[in-house]
Amino acid sequence: MKMITLVLLVGLSIGLLGCVGNSDKPDTKAVGVEISRDECIRMVKASNSAFRPGKQCSLELSEVLSMFLLEKSDAWGYLDWRVGADVNTPINWETSGKSGCDGYEENLLDAPRRCGEILVTMDGFITHTVLEKTIQPGFWDVSLYGPNIGVVKVILTTSTDSGLLDGMLDYLENRNIKLKLLKIVGKHVSIVKKELYQINAPGKETAWLTYDMSCGFSGVDCSHDLTIFFDVDQATKSLVQ
Repeated sequence: MKMITLVLLVGLSIGLLGCVGNSDKPDTKAVGVEISRDECIRMVKASNSAFRPGKQCSLELSEVLSMFLLEKSDAWGYLDWRVGADVNTPINWETSGKSGCDGYEENLLDAPRRCGEILVTMDGFITHTVLEKTIQPGFWDVSLYGPNIGVVKVILTTSTDSGLLDGMLDYLENRNIKLKLLKIVGKHVSIVKKELYQINAPGKETAWLTYDMSCGFSGVDCSHDLTIFFDVDQATKSLVQ
């Protein structure tokens, strides 16, 4: 009887020690615990199938736009600098704090203060690929502008062929994000186009979105900028710059 009791106590002790020893290891089956962003990107790049990243390293275009819109309750007209900066963010922020971005003069009046990159998806698939040594997923650059009090402008930039955003309006409409076209500049110029939209999303303040597309003479490699403004006058002025 004493021997059985001793065995049970030892077994119980080992079990408890095992629980303590594993307490620092995340349960990979637990809700919300996933692979790291870097591992997610490695898997995407190594994939031979259509690029369909996980939440660890990508966001839907509708989620990206909604993230950078003001909440209905926000009457200040500024977006918090901490936007998209939670611990598990899929955005790879290159900037620490609001210290500015590489490639810009420190004292330049209209220079971004936070910069990063992200994989953007539409219906789960990345928006485009780029040709490097092999075909790779195309990233979007994220740039935040504004004074210390908050963000006043957000620019999402990427480069690919001219058909990148085909179907974007229908895609966003299906996700309850409304884009109302207000103005077009360069409508008859195939290599340069600027469009101004009013953008509305559930629970968000009205904002204004400009879409700038600039292509080389071949019309193949194009730069695409989606810029979110919280002031319609600033958005309108940007079209003629």
